[in-house]
Amino acid sequence: MKKPLIALFLLLSMLCTLAACGGTPYDPTVEIPENMRIGARGDGYTLFVPEEWTVETSTGITMVYVSAVDHSNFTLVTVKGKNDPITYFENSAGELAAMLEDFSLVGENNNTLFGGKAAISRTYTGKLDGTRYRFKQYLCSVGDTLYLLTYTASTEIPSGEKTYFERYEEMVDNVAASFLFEGVADAAPPEDKPIVKNEAGMLLASDPAVSRYSLYVPEDYTPVLQNGTTSATRGDAVLTLSYEIPTERTIDEYWAAKRAVYERLYTDFSVIDAECSPPAERLEDVKLWLGGKQAVSYVYTYTRGGVAYKTEKRMTIEGVYIYTLSYTAPLTPDASGAVPYTTHYADLTATAEAFTFD
Repeated sequence: MKKPLIALFLLLSMLCTLAACGGTPYDPTVEIPENMRIGARGDGYTLFVPEEWTVETSTGITMVYVSAVDHSNFTLVTVKGKNDPITYFENSAGELAAMLEDFSLVGENNNTLFGGKAAISRTYTGKLDGTRYRFKQYLCSVGDTLYLLTYTASTEIPSGEKTYFERYEEMVDNVAASFLFEGVADAAPPEDKPIVKNEAGMLLASDPAVSRYSLYVPEDYTPVLQNGTTSATRGDAVLTLSYEIPTERTIDEYWAAKRAVYERLYTDFSVIDAECSPPAERLEDVKLWLGGKQAVSYVYTYTRGGVAYKTEKRMTIEGVYIYTLSYTAPLTPDASGAVPYTTHYADLTATAEAFTFD
């Protein structure tokens, strides 16, 4: 059975070919819109998101949702290749109709803007597990990349006269309007930043100007810097370090809130209890560390685009923040028969051991 909001993942995995995004250097001169923060920075763009919304990037896809309770959300995907937005959506409509019960296109605009560039928007509705959702998608082609921003929310009315979709639509429209294109084909390439390594030869992936930590990853990983999050990729393997001030009192409660979100967002989501490591009763029993502090781990699997993935999250507390180091890689064997998650698992251990708080 499809879980609520899984249309978002199906849309991404079935209809889009994800581009491999290189990191965009942190630019302190970028003016951040009021009540927003930098949610993601990729090869040629900056995505601003509402300050209070949660950014999820551990799977390599940028997803932004309201909270663990309100799952209204939007996602950004880039598709490589020269695609006409109108034709692209028309070719995708059949897949959407197959995924969504009572699929219906309810709005189209062929003369709108996305980040100041010519774009189109499409609004459609459909049911998942008996709940009706409304979707609004911006499609914009710049150079050899198609940008798709998809907003998803329920048509239920929680209070007053506005549906969940109506409650946040203007906010997401502002996200589309504030989208910043940088480093497009006719712009000069950014100046290379100096490469910093630790004694073990691992690459510094975080930016001291914006992070509260130093994250070192194996040198064959490619860093992708974001606000409050640092990711590094090696093929389909992704290492991510994020931190936030939790509303929950303990790591267990924090994980429970995250788990509730993942259960709604991921296909075939399953926690592997035998591989999770709760806090040890005695210091000498501690098995996991992160930045010199005791850590706990949570391990789960899910499916995206027909590929099985496995994630391990290691969490610890420093000050008022919970820090999370995530490792995600496919469980589906590659052409050589090797399992990427197992092959690169040592990278997680090395990264956790090299991590330090600044």
